[in-house]
Amino acid sequence: MFYYYPSPPMSRTGCRDKDKEKHDYNPIRRSHTIMCPEDVAAGKKSYWPELEITGIIRNLSPALWNLSHLRCLYLNDNCLSRLPPGIAQLAGLTHLDLSCNKLRSLPAELGDLVMLRQLHLNHNHLRVLPYELGRLFRLHTLGLKGNPLAPELLSVYSEPNGTSKLLAYLLENLVVKAV
Repeated sequence: MFYYYPSPPMSRTGCRDKDKEKHDYNPIRRSHTIMCPEDVAAGKKSYWPELEITGIIRNLSPALWNLSHLRCLYLNDNCLSRLPPGIAQLAGLTHLDLSCNKLRSLPAELGDLVMLRQLHLNHNHLRVLPYELGRLFRLHTLGLKGNPLAPELLSVYSEPNGTSKLLAYLLENLVVKAV
């Protein structure tokens, strides 16, 4: 059986209006777990390839980084102000959507997700990007729309083939730490 709960209205930025949603929109709250307590107690693991967590989430559970089998992670339309470095433990991710949050910076460890093909960072508060993102050689989609990026980043990104050029720019400026 499927249930349909209407979504709150989208704002003109394409993101859900969280302040309005918080006060005016009160859908039936649902609580879901990935596995039943018996399966967890038996040591079974979830192997879902995709996970979507949306709402007004402000913090992420460290348990999320244990889901190393994930290929797609959708954390869009939340209130995240930071992304923990633990994201690097999800080395198999090919798609990561962090759009419509409150991110002001990104951890350098995001550059360790070398399998990423799509990274959506639209409508955050990003002014700079970690140079480590230049290591994402498989990345073909980089969404940065709606961020107050520094002029030099915006200039490179706005060029034709901007994603590739921006990644090359970031890699070129990456200082490799001596061991």
